Amino acid sequence: MTPLATIGQPNTMLSKVVKVLSIGGALLIAILVVAHFVWKYSGSNRWDLVLDEHGVKVYALKSPGSTLKQFKAVTRINTTLNRVVAAMTDTSTEACAAFVPGCTSGKILQAWNSQSLYYIQAYHVDFPFPFVDRDFVIKTQFSQDIQNKSVLVQCTALPDKLPQSVRSFHVTDMHNSWRFTPLEDGQTEVEFVGNYDLGMPYFMFNKAVPGTLSDLLPHLEELFNKDKYQHREFAFVKQP
Repeated sequence: MTPLATIGQPNTMLSKVVKVLSIGGALLIAILVVAHFVWKYSGSNRWDLVLDEHGVKVYALKSPGSTLKQFKAVTRINTTLNRVVAAMTDTSTEACAAFVPGCTSGKILQAWNSQSLYYIQAYHVDFPFPFVDRDFVIKTQFSQDIQNKSVLVQCTALPDKLPQSVRSFHVTDMHNSWRFTPLEDGQTEVEFVGNYDLGMPYFMFNKAVPGTLSDLLPHLEELFNKDKYQHREFAFVKQP
């Protein structure tokens, strides 16, 4: 073997390794892209039970064309509709953090309107590294069904109400709802339906939400029955 051939052999081997790695990387990317689109356009548009613990049933719905799932959680608690509304109209940081750890209540853009039954407020939520914090502006609208006396609370993001920030992610897509239905045994059924985008990778979001809801809903009874909500009453709330 000549000295020239000896020098060239490692270079040839290195080029083969690089070529194999390049092909492998391209193949992996292709597989991930295909898997992404298969997932995106899959879905039954049906609510499926995905978690049942702590007295909370959590359902997920996957729609074709969306990478994010919608979630529904249902449980029963002992409380009254007036206490529910009192807690849900509490704009303090303490009340916000009871629903979302790390939440800080911000500017009230429109105070509670007892005629139109809504308020608009900004919120800031601390997110763990490597994510940036989240900012929200939410319109919270109340109504009551005249038939079954259930109270519906709709939480909708208003993306044009808050300037963008380089230090946080502005949540622009949220259409969540809470329905509180009084039952004959004196309990109240709680149904949460979440349709929102927190700007997280969808595989992380879809995995994390069911456990989060299962942990949150059992604490609502204690939250709604706090002393400061005990004697609040609202003219639009009709008890069964």
